[in-house]
Amino acid sequence: MRKSDSNDQDRLTDEEIVHNLNSFFVAGHDTTANSLACEMYHLAKNPNIQEKLRKEVFTTLKIESNASKLAIPTIDQIKEMEYLELFIKEAMRINPPVAEISRVLNDNYIIPGDHVVLPKGLRVSVSIYGIHHDPKIYKNPEEFNPERFLNGKYDTDVYMPFGGGSRMCIGSNFSLIEQKVFLIMLLQKFKVDIKPENADFEKLRIRGTVHTKPEDLNLNFVPVF
Repeated sequence: MRKSDSNDQDRLTDEEIVHNLNSFFVAGHDTTANSLACEMYHLAKNPNIQEKLRKEVFTTLKIESNASKLAIPTIDQIKEMEYLELFIKEAMRINPPVAEISRVLNDNYIIPGDHVVLPKGLRVSVSIYGIHHDPKIYKNPEEFNPERFLNGKYDTDVYMPFGGGSRMCIGSNFSLIEQKVFLIMLLQKFKVDIKPENADFEKLRIRGTVHTKPEDLNLNFVPVF
């Protein structure tokens, strides 16, 4: 890359390359891993939902109840699993892996109703977590309810685990496929459980202000067969 770019006066410096690589690792791996950790927690806390997901997986993949080998889903089979899609949406609403995003204003912006002017060039932060937990948008926002996303009820103005607009996360579809494949494989072999004495039983403890993840999550995995 450096050789092909050797005549470009605007090529990246070594420091910029390092920072970009760090961004790839954080944005491309940590966020998906942290989302999966939260999703496993919600599986454990909601056994009825977990069983509904497992039934969908077994039915779609045509798995026998005593199957000894893991069934690897095709893309078409993954697309058939509508409840899995709803589950991931709800998990990423309650626990977005990125709690806020920042943007620089291209033009002056007047806040509706307040007549406050935000000047062009100002950097503003948008609280994804705050929007996802706003009771004016989501009824009972602390309740884990995948069905709230039936019929594509919410648009990217109020649901943005991957950000929104032209700067939306470029890897969103890849991340969602990773999450779906992981959960499909997990549900074939294990039941995820959490005990009442667990520190996270009442509510998942989260750390981090921008990139968020479970603080110290411990779950039990019980073989299905």
